[in-house]
Amino acid sequence: MGDALNALETTYFTLQTNLNPTLAACPDQDTKDQVMAQYVAARQNYWSCINHAFHDDDPALQALVVQVDAANTSLTTIADHLGDITTVIDDITKVVTIGEQIAAKVISL
Repeated sequence: MGDALNALETTYFTLQTNLNPTLAACPDQDTKDQVMAQYVAARQNYWSCINHAFHDDDPALQALVVQVDAANTSLTTIADHLGDITTVIDDITKVVTIGEQIAAKVISL
């Protein structure tokens, strides 16, 4: 598995693992909807790329992978920060947005 796909897989599986506690920490349905929308986007990014053959040596793709890897580190501590759900959602949104850029780049290669 290439670096780009591995980064998207890490995002998706980390969000999947933390989905129930994150949703439980949401104070209202609107916040839960935000979390679910990002989870669905992460899943879509991963599955959009899984069946594409691509090269990880594209410089633009490599730069995005570095960004998503850094953002993924914040996801590993979701459980520790559920008291500040706004920050958790911001972190999730950041990594999913970068993942969308990776998926778009992979699909265009």
